[in-house]
Amino acid sequence: MEFNDNSRHLRSTEDITEALKSAGVKEVSLHNVSQVLYYLPNEEANQDCRLLELDDQLLEMVEKGESFTFQGRVDETAVLCTKNRTYEVREAETSNSLLLVPDFKFSSQSNINDSSRILEHKDVKGIFYKYYEIRECKPQLPKLLTLLDPSSFKGQEYESSIDSAALFDWDKLRNEIQASEAELLQALDDYLIININGYFRLISFECEARSVTLMLDLLDENSWEVDEVDREITYDALKNLIIKPVLDTLFKKYAEVSEKKKDDGSPLYKYNEIKTCKLLAKVLLAASPVTEYKQFMESWHIGTPDKMTPKDEYLSGIALVIWNKKLSRKEVISYPETSLPRDITARFHALFKVKSKWTVQEITPYIINLTTSKMNVQALLTKYARCSMSNGVKLYSSKYDN
Repeated sequence: MEFNDNSRHLRSTEDITEALKSAGVKEVSLHNVSQVLYYLPNEEANQDCRLLELDDQLLEMVEKGESFTFQGRVDETAVLCTKNRTYEVREAETSNSLLLVPDFKFSSQSNINDSSRILEHKDVKGIFYKYYEIRECKPQLPKLLTLLDPSSFKGQEYESSIDSAALFDWDKLRNEIQASEAELLQALDDYLIININGYFRLISFECEARSVTLMLDLLDENSWEVDEVDREITYDALKNLIIKPVLDTLFKKYAEVSEKKKDDGSPLYKYNEIKTCKLLAKVLLAASPVTEYKQFMESWHIGTPDKMTPKDEYLSGIALVIWNKKLSRKEVISYPETSLPRDITARFHALFKVKSKWTVQEITPYIINLTTSKMNVQALLTKYARCSMSNGVKLYSSKYDN
Protein backbone atom coordinates (compact mmCIF):
# COMPACT_ATOMS: atom_id res chain seq x y z
CA MET A 1 0.00 0.00 0.00
CA GLU A 2 1.12 3.53 -0.65
CA PHE A 3 0.24 6.92 0.83
CA ASN A 4 -1.58 8.81 -1.90
CA ASP A 5 -0.41 12.40 -2.38
CA ASN A 6 0.65 14.52 -5.31
CA SER A 7 4.11 12.95 -5.39
CA ARG A 8 3.08 9.35 -4.78
CA HIS A 9 4.96 6.51 -6.41
CA LEU A 10 2.70 4.50 -8.69
CA ARG A 11 3.67 0.87 -8.75
CA SER A 12 4.29 -0.75 -12.14
CA THR A 13 3.72 -4.32 -13.31
CA GLU A 14 7.45 -4.81 -13.02
CA ASP A 15 7.24 -3.82 -9.34
CA ILE A 16 4.54 -6.43 -8.81
CA THR A 17 6.53 -9.14 -10.55
CA GLU A 18 9.61 -8.31 -8.51
CA ALA A 19 7.61 -8.34 -5.24
CA LEU A 20 6.16 -11.77 -6.07
CA LYS A 21 9.60 -13.17 -6.80
CA SER A 22 10.93 -11.82 -3.49
CA ALA A 23 8.03 -13.46 -1.66
CA GLY A 24 8.56 -16.74 -3.46
CA VAL A 25 5.07 -16.68 -4.97
CA LYS A 26 4.60 -18.11 -8.46
CA GLU A 27 2.78 -15.61 -10.63
CA VAL A 28 0.95 -18.33 -12.58
CA SER A 29 -0.83 -19.36 -9.37
CA LEU A 30 -2.51 -15.96 -9.06
CA HIS A 31 -5.27 -14.22 -10.93
CA ASN A 32 -3.89 -11.79 -13.47
CA VAL A 33 -5.44 -8.63 -11.97
CA SER A 34 -3.32 -6.91 -9.31
CA GLN A 35 -4.88 -4.10 -7.26
CA VAL A 36 -2.63 -1.59 -5.55
CA LEU A 37 -4.18 0.27 -2.61
CA TYR A 38 -3.28 3.90 -1.88
CA TYR A 39 -4.16 5.78 1.29
CA LEU A 40 -5.71 9.18 0.80
CA PRO A 41 -4.64 12.15 2.94
CA ASN A 42 -6.94 12.62 5.97
CA GLU A 43 -8.60 15.68 4.45
CA GLU A 44 -9.64 13.65 1.40
CA ALA A 45 -10.69 10.47 3.18
CA ASN A 46 -14.38 9.87 3.83
CA GLN A 47 -14.90 10.99 7.44
CA ASP A 48 -18.70 10.66 7.37
CA CYS A 49 -18.96 6.98 6.50
CA ARG A 50 -19.83 4.39 9.16
CA LEU A 51 -19.91 0.60 8.93
CA LEU A 52 -23.09 -1.24 9.96
CA GLU A 53 -23.34 -5.01 10.33
CA LEU A 54 -26.65 -6.45 9.11
CA ASP A 55 -28.12 -9.91 9.57
CA ASP A 56 -29.36 -11.92 6.58
CA GLN A 57 -32.93 -10.68 6.95
CA LEU A 58 -31.99 -7.01 7.00
CA LEU A 59 -29.48 -7.47 4.17
CA GLU A 60 -32.20 -9.01 2.04
CA MET A 61 -34.41 -6.00 2.75
CA VAL A 62 -31.64 -3.65 1.61
CA GLU A 63 -31.13 -5.64 -1.57
CA LYS A 64 -34.86 -5.37 -2.28
CA GLY A 65 -34.65 -1.59 -1.98
CA GLU A 66 -36.56 -1.30 1.30
CA SER A 67 -35.61 1.59 3.56
CA PHE A 68 -34.60 1.90 7.23
CA THR A 69 -34.65 4.89 9.50
CA PHE A 70 -32.42 5.83 12.41
CA GLN A 71 -34.44 7.40 15.20
CA GLY A 72 -33.53 9.13 18.41
CA ARG A 73 -32.95 12.54 19.88
CA VAL A 74 -29.46 13.87 20.62
CA ASP A 75 -29.76 12.70 24.23
CA GLU A 76 -31.01 9.22 23.26
CA THR A 77 -29.26 6.10 22.00
CA ALA A 78 -30.07 5.71 18.32
CA VAL A 79 -32.20 2.81 17.11
CA LEU A 80 -32.73 1.43 13.63
CA CYS A 81 -36.32 0.93 12.54
CA THR A 82 -37.73 -1.12 9.68
CA LYS A 83 -41.42 -1.10 8.81
CA ASN A 84 -42.25 -3.45 11.68
CA ARG A 85 -39.19 -3.94 13.90
CA THR A 86 -36.87 -1.90 16.10
CA TYR A 87 -33.16 -2.59 16.58
CA GLU A 88 -30.69 -1.33 19.16
CA VAL A 89 -27.51 0.10 17.58
CA ARG A 90 -24.25 -0.50 19.44
CA GLU A 91 -20.69 0.50 18.64
CA ALA A 92 -18.23 -2.41 18.54
CA GLU A 93 -14.49 -2.65 18.03
CA THR A 94 -12.65 -4.96 15.65
CA SER A 95 -9.10 -6.27 16.07
CA ASN A 96 -8.50 -5.84 12.34
CA SER A 97 -8.41 -2.65 10.29
CA LEU A 98 -11.33 -2.50 7.87
CA LEU A 99 -10.65 -0.66 4.62
CA LEU A 100 -13.26 1.07 2.49
CA VAL A 101 -12.20 0.64 -1.16
CA PRO A 102 -14.78 1.57 -3.81
CA ASP A 103 -14.89 -0.73 -6.88
CA PHE A 104 -12.53 -3.23 -5.29
CA LYS A 105 -12.59 -6.56 -7.15
CA PHE A 106 -12.98 -9.79 -5.25
CA SER A 107 -11.54 -13.12 -6.36
CA SER A 108 -14.39 -14.04 -8.71
CA GLN A 109 -14.03 -10.67 -10.49
CA SER A 110 -10.26 -10.53 -10.79
CA ASN A 111 -9.59 -13.42 -13.16
CA ILE A 112 -9.65 -11.89 -16.64
CA ASN A 113 -8.96 -14.10 -19.65
CA ASP A 114 -5.70 -12.39 -20.53
CA SER A 115 -2.16 -13.74 -20.26
CA SER A 116 -0.62 -10.40 -19.28
CA ARG A 117 -0.75 -8.92 -15.78
CA ILE A 118 -3.25 -6.10 -15.34
CA LEU A 119 -2.53 -3.42 -12.77
CA GLU A 120 -5.30 -1.36 -11.17
CA HIS A 121 -4.87 1.51 -8.71
CA LYS A 122 -7.46 1.82 -5.90
CA ASP A 123 -7.88 4.59 -3.35
CA VAL A 124 -8.65 3.68 0.26
CA LYS A 125 -11.47 6.03 1.20
CA GLY A 126 -11.49 5.14 4.87
CA ILE A 127 -9.92 2.98 7.58
CA PHE A 128 -12.14 1.67 10.35
CA TYR A 129 -11.39 0.13 13.72
CA LYS A 130 -14.99 0.27 14.89
CA TYR A 131 -18.34 -0.66 13.41
CA TYR A 132 -21.98 -0.73 14.52
CA GLU A 133 -23.83 -3.92 15.33
CA ILE A 134 -27.58 -4.20 15.77
CA ARG A 135 -29.79 -6.29 18.01
CA GLU A 136 -33.58 -6.47 17.93
CA CYS A 137 -35.07 -4.68 20.92
CA LYS A 138 -38.37 -3.49 22.28
CA PRO A 139 -39.59 -0.17 20.83
CA GLN A 140 -39.50 2.77 23.21
CA LEU A 141 -43.30 2.98 23.43
CA PRO A 142 -43.71 3.98 27.10
CA LYS A 143 -42.46 7.41 26.05
CA LEU A 144 -45.87 7.83 24.39
CA LEU A 145 -47.45 8.21 27.81
CA THR A 146 -44.94 10.86 28.84
CA LEU A 147 -45.40 12.85 25.63
CA LEU A 148 -49.18 12.65 25.42
CA ASP A 149 -50.15 12.88 29.09
CA PRO A 150 -49.99 16.73 29.22
CA SER A 151 -52.52 16.93 26.37
CA SER A 152 -54.59 13.90 27.34
CA PHE A 153 -58.31 14.01 26.62
CA LYS A 154 -60.20 14.41 29.89
CA GLY A 155 -63.53 15.46 28.42
CA GLN A 156 -65.03 18.16 26.21
CA GLU A 157 -65.36 20.51 29.17
CA TYR A 158 -61.55 20.59 29.58
CA GLU A 159 -60.62 21.21 25.93
CA SER A 160 -60.34 24.99 26.25
CA SER A 161 -57.39 24.56 28.63
CA ILE A 162 -55.33 22.42 26.21
CA ASP A 163 -52.24 24.13 24.75
CA SER A 164 -52.23 23.53 20.99
CA ALA A 165 -48.41 23.59 21.01
CA ALA A 166 -48.45 20.44 23.16
CA LEU A 167 -50.42 18.45 20.58
CA PHE A 168 -48.82 15.79 18.37
CA ASP A 169 -49.74 14.95 14.79
CA TRP A 170 -48.44 11.79 13.08
CA ASP A 171 -45.20 13.27 11.75
CA LYS A 172 -44.31 14.85 15.08
CA LEU A 173 -45.10 11.64 16.92
CA ARG A 174 -43.00 9.52 14.52
CA ASN A 175 -40.02 11.81 15.03
CA GLU A 176 -40.22 11.46 18.81
CA ILE A 177 -40.93 7.75 19.29
CA GLN A 178 -38.22 5.18 18.67
CA ALA A 179 -40.38 2.51 17.09
CA SER A 180 -41.28 1.13 13.69
CA GLU A 181 -44.44 2.37 12.04
CA ALA A 182 -46.28 -0.93 12.62
CA GLU A 183 -45.28 -1.02 16.30
CA LEU A 184 -46.36 2.57 16.82
CA LEU A 185 -49.75 1.99 15.18
CA GLN A 186 -50.32 -1.02 17.44
CA ALA A 187 -49.36 1.05 20.47
CA LEU A 188 -52.04 3.62 19.65
CA ASP A 189 -54.62 0.89 20.28
CA ASP A 190 -52.86 -0.59 23.29
CA TYR A 191 -52.53 2.76 25.08
CA LEU A 192 -56.03 4.03 24.16
CA ILE A 193 -54.80 6.88 21.96
CA ILE A 194 -57.36 8.49 19.69
CA ASN A 195 -57.21 10.89 16.77
CA ILE A 196 -59.08 14.15 17.32
CA ASN A 197 -58.88 16.67 14.48
CA GLY A 198 -55.59 15.23 13.23
CA TYR A 199 -53.90 15.14 16.64
CA PHE A 200 -53.23 12.06 18.74
CA ARG A 201 -54.66 12.24 22.24
CA LEU A 202 -54.30 9.86 25.15
CA ILE A 203 -57.61 9.06 26.83
CA SER A 204 -57.00 9.99 30.46
CA PHE A 205 -57.68 7.40 33.13
CA GLU A 206 -60.38 9.63 34.61
CA CYS A 207 -62.14 9.86 31.26
CA GLU A 208 -61.80 6.13 30.68
CA ALA A 209 -63.19 5.23 34.11
CA ARG A 210 -66.05 7.73 33.87
CA SER A 211 -67.01 6.60 30.35
CA VAL A 212 -66.91 2.86 31.09
CA THR A 213 -68.98 3.43 34.24
CA LEU A 214 -71.63 5.14 32.09
CA MET A 215 -71.52 2.21 29.68
CA LEU A 216 -71.98 -0.28 32.53
CA ASP A 217 -74.82 1.74 34.03
CA LEU A 218 -76.86 0.96 30.92
CA LEU A 219 -76.92 -2.69 31.93
CA ASP A 220 -79.21 -1.92 34.86
CA GLU A 221 -81.14 0.82 33.08
CA ASN A 222 -82.07 -1.54 30.22
CA SER A 223 -82.19 -4.72 32.31
CA TRP A 224 -79.48 -6.27 30.12
CA GLU A 225 -77.38 -9.25 31.02
CA VAL A 226 -73.63 -8.67 30.59
CA ASP A 227 -73.82 -10.55 27.25
CA GLU A 228 -76.87 -8.66 25.93
CA VAL A 229 -75.31 -5.25 25.25
CA ASP A 230 -76.93 -3.44 22.33
CA ARG A 231 -74.27 -1.33 20.62
CA GLU A 232 -76.70 0.97 18.80
CA ILE A 233 -78.70 1.76 21.95
CA THR A 234 -75.45 2.31 23.88
CA TYR A 235 -74.15 4.80 21.31
CA ASP A 236 -77.45 6.64 21.11
CA ALA A 237 -77.77 6.90 24.90
CA LEU A 238 -74.22 8.20 25.40
CA LYS A 239 -73.66 10.33 22.29
CA ASN A 240 -74.09 13.57 24.22
CA LEU A 241 -71.86 12.45 27.09
CA ILE A 242 -68.95 10.68 25.35
CA ILE A 243 -67.46 11.83 22.03
CA LYS A 244 -67.50 9.16 19.32
CA PRO A 245 -63.71 8.56 19.05
CA VAL A 246 -63.60 7.81 22.79
CA LEU A 247 -66.71 5.63 22.71
CA ASP A 248 -65.43 3.72 19.66
CA THR A 249 -62.09 3.01 21.33
CA LEU A 250 -63.53 1.99 24.70
CA PHE A 251 -66.27 -0.17 23.22
CA LYS A 252 -63.65 -1.95 21.11
CA LYS A 253 -61.51 -2.59 24.21
CA TYR A 254 -64.16 -3.65 26.70
CA ALA A 255 -66.88 -5.25 24.55
CA GLU A 256 -66.77 -8.33 22.34
CA VAL A 257 -69.36 -10.08 20.17
CA SER A 258 -71.77 -12.20 22.21
CA GLU A 259 -73.25 -15.55 21.26
CA LYS A 260 -76.66 -13.90 21.54
CA LYS A 261 -78.25 -11.90 18.72
CA LYS A 262 -81.00 -9.35 18.33
CA ASP A 263 -84.34 -10.23 16.77
CA ASP A 264 -83.14 -8.97 13.38
CA GLY A 265 -80.07 -11.24 13.54
CA SER A 266 -77.54 -8.48 14.20
CA PRO A 267 -75.01 -9.16 16.98
CA LEU A 268 -75.27 -8.31 20.63
CA TYR A 269 -72.14 -7.73 22.70
CA LYS A 270 -70.80 -8.68 26.10
CA TYR A 271 -68.38 -6.86 28.35
CA ASN A 272 -65.06 -8.61 28.94
CA GLU A 273 -65.00 -9.67 32.59
CA ILE A 274 -61.23 -9.49 33.10
CA LYS A 275 -60.80 -6.06 31.49
CA THR A 276 -63.87 -4.63 33.22
CA CYS A 277 -62.90 -5.93 36.65
CA LYS A 278 -59.32 -4.73 36.19
CA LEU A 279 -60.47 -1.19 35.40
CA LEU A 280 -62.79 -1.09 38.41
CA ALA A 281 -59.92 -2.35 40.57
CA LYS A 282 -57.70 0.46 39.26
CA VAL A 283 -60.37 2.96 40.31
CA LEU A 284 -60.29 1.58 43.86
CA LEU A 285 -56.47 1.53 43.88
CA ALA A 286 -56.32 5.14 42.72
CA ALA A 287 -58.45 6.15 45.72
CA SER A 288 -56.58 3.92 48.18
CA PRO A 289 -53.20 2.48 47.07
CA VAL A 290 -52.99 0.21 50.12
CA THR A 291 -56.13 -1.54 51.40
CA GLU A 292 -56.83 -4.45 53.71
CA TYR A 293 -57.57 -7.45 51.47
CA LYS A 294 -61.10 -8.30 52.71
CA GLN A 295 -62.20 -4.67 52.59
CA PHE A 296 -60.82 -4.27 49.06
CA MET A 297 -62.57 -7.40 47.79
CA GLU A 298 -65.90 -6.32 49.28
CA SER A 299 -65.69 -2.90 47.64
CA TRP A 300 -64.62 -4.48 44.36
CA HIS A 301 -67.59 -6.87 44.37
CA ILE A 302 -70.05 -4.05 45.14
CA GLY A 303 -68.84 -1.96 42.20
CA THR A 304 -68.80 -4.82 39.69
CA PRO A 305 -71.83 -5.67 37.50
CA ASP A 306 -73.87 -8.74 38.38
CA LYS A 307 -72.69 -11.98 36.78
CA MET A 308 -69.07 -10.75 36.93
CA THR A 309 -66.80 -12.12 39.66
CA PRO A 310 -63.63 -10.22 40.66
CA LYS A 311 -60.65 -12.54 41.23
CA ASP A 312 -57.14 -12.08 42.58
CA GLU A 313 -55.62 -12.96 39.19
CA TYR A 314 -57.40 -9.98 37.63
CA LEU A 315 -55.04 -7.74 39.61
CA SER A 316 -52.17 -9.03 37.49
CA GLY A 317 -49.90 -6.18 36.40
CA ILE A 318 -51.67 -3.49 38.44
CA ALA A 319 -51.53 -4.62 42.08
CA LEU A 320 -50.05 -7.19 44.46
CA VAL A 321 -51.61 -9.18 47.26
CA ILE A 322 -49.04 -9.40 50.06
CA TRP A 323 -48.84 -10.21 53.74
CA ASN A 324 -48.04 -7.24 55.96
CA LYS A 325 -45.99 -8.70 58.83
CA LYS A 326 -46.14 -5.55 60.93
CA LEU A 327 -49.92 -5.36 60.86
CA SER A 328 -50.46 -9.12 60.56
CA ARG A 329 -52.88 -8.79 57.69
CA LYS A 330 -53.19 -9.45 53.99
CA GLU A 331 -53.23 -6.31 51.84
CA VAL A 332 -53.79 -5.23 48.26
CA ILE A 333 -51.20 -2.66 47.18
CA SER A 334 -51.13 -0.67 43.97
CA TYR A 335 -48.17 -1.80 41.83
CA PRO A 336 -48.67 -0.92 38.13
CA GLU A 337 -46.21 -2.33 35.59
CA THR A 338 -45.94 1.08 33.91
CA SER A 339 -44.32 2.53 37.04
CA LEU A 340 -41.30 0.20 36.89
CA PRO A 341 -37.88 1.03 35.34
CA ARG A 342 -37.30 0.16 31.69
CA ASP A 343 -33.80 -1.13 32.42
CA ILE A 344 -34.02 -4.92 32.90
CA THR A 345 -31.59 -5.15 35.81
CA ALA A 346 -33.22 -2.23 37.61
CA ARG A 347 -36.67 -3.73 37.05
CA PHE A 348 -35.76 -7.09 38.56
CA HIS A 349 -34.17 -5.29 41.50
CA ALA A 350 -37.41 -3.37 42.08
CA LEU A 351 -39.53 -6.52 41.78
CA PHE A 352 -37.49 -8.51 44.30
CA LYS A 353 -37.41 -5.56 46.66
CA VAL A 354 -41.19 -5.40 46.93
CA LYS A 355 -41.60 -9.19 46.97
CA SER A 356 -38.78 -11.67 47.58
CA LYS A 357 -40.26 -14.64 45.71
CA TRP A 358 -42.51 -14.82 42.66
CA THR A 359 -44.23 -17.53 40.67
CA VAL A 360 -43.99 -17.40 36.89
CA GLN A 361 -47.64 -16.37 36.66
CA GLU A 362 -47.15 -13.52 39.14
CA ILE A 363 -44.02 -12.02 37.61
CA THR A 364 -44.86 -12.46 33.90
CA PRO A 365 -47.03 -9.30 33.61
CA TYR A 366 -44.14 -7.26 34.99
CA ILE A 367 -41.50 -8.50 32.53
CA ILE A 368 -43.47 -9.49 29.41
CA ASN A 369 -42.91 -6.05 27.87
CA LEU A 370 -39.13 -6.56 28.08
CA THR A 371 -39.13 -9.75 26.01
CA THR A 372 -37.94 -9.97 22.40
CA SER A 373 -38.13 -12.63 19.70
CA LYS A 374 -34.87 -14.06 21.06
CA MET A 375 -35.45 -13.54 24.80
CA ASN A 376 -38.79 -14.78 26.18
CA VAL A 377 -40.03 -14.68 29.79
CA GLN A 378 -38.32 -17.95 30.73
CA ALA A 379 -35.01 -16.77 29.26
CA LEU A 380 -35.22 -13.51 31.23
CA LEU A 381 -35.89 -15.39 34.46
CA THR A 382 -32.99 -17.78 33.80
CA LYS A 383 -30.64 -14.86 33.22
CA TYR A 384 -31.75 -12.44 35.94
CA ALA A 385 -33.32 -14.59 38.69
CA ARG A 386 -32.71 -17.67 40.81
CA CYS A 387 -35.12 -20.59 40.71
CA SER A 388 -36.14 -22.69 43.71
CA MET A 389 -38.93 -25.15 44.50
CA SER A 390 -41.50 -24.93 47.28
CA ASN A 391 -44.22 -27.59 47.57
CA GLY A 392 -43.73 -28.46 43.93
CA VAL A 393 -44.06 -24.85 42.75
CA LYS A 394 -41.22 -22.97 41.04
CA LEU A 395 -40.37 -19.69 42.73
CA TYR A 396 -38.01 -17.00 41.44
CA SER A 397 -35.93 -14.74 43.68
CA SER A 398 -32.96 -12.40 43.42
CA LYS A 399 -29.90 -13.99 41.87
CA TYR A 400 -27.56 -12.08 44.12
CA ASP A 401 -29.12 -12.50 47.57
CA ASN A 402 -27.70 -15.16 49.85
